Amino acid sequence: MRNALVVEDQDLMRQALMAELQTGLDDCFISGAQTYAVAQRLLSEERFDLVVTDPGLPGFDPTSRQDRLLVVETIIRAAPLAIHIVVTGSDSKDEASACRGLGASAYVAKTGLSPGTLCEILGQIAQDAFPLRYATADAQFPEINVSGLTPREGRVVALLLARRPEETRRRVFERMACELNIDSASAERYYKQARAKLLKLGPLPKGL
Repeated sequence: MRNALVVEDQDLMRQALMAELQTGLDDCFISGAQTYAVAQRLLSEERFDLVVTDPGLPGFDPTSRQDRLLVVETIIRAAPLAIHIVVTGSDSKDEASACRGLGASAYVAKTGLSPGTLCEILGQIAQDAFPLRYATADAQFPEINVSGLTPREGRVVALLLARRPEETRRRVFERMACELNIDSASAERYYKQARAKLLKLGPLPKGL
């Protein structure tokens, strides 16, 4: 994968998505667009292998189903050979189905989006799956977002906080290794690095 485009108007979210792709994809040039106009210009000038789009862009009504799907449809038409992932803060089953019908390869809610998720989704797409992740209003586990953690350190922390009572740390490391195509010893090393950083901030959350 050589070129990727992130279409997202929120600066922090766009930068986070771009950083995650840069970390997870080797030799990939990542571009960002905060408006529909900028996205259209980039799509007309470059060939992209991957496009990540938030359908609630400026200039369109983010509450209008018609407007949101129009954004997705026109961006997919502008890059018909690319993998298209829709990332949204207003997810719905109806919209997910419509985006899939338009040619999207995945539909993901921003809520609960953790480091490593996009690369995990790309792996599922490669296996001909349509990754579908909705926001969970009744989330059972706390979230941690520490600026000093790398994406992989953040991912292992998220997995450990969400593990089931019967699930061991070793099993979590094995799952992360499979997800990121690394060995379990490396996953454990990321955990130890994250733990050391978190200890400097105070008591560790339960589960770490």
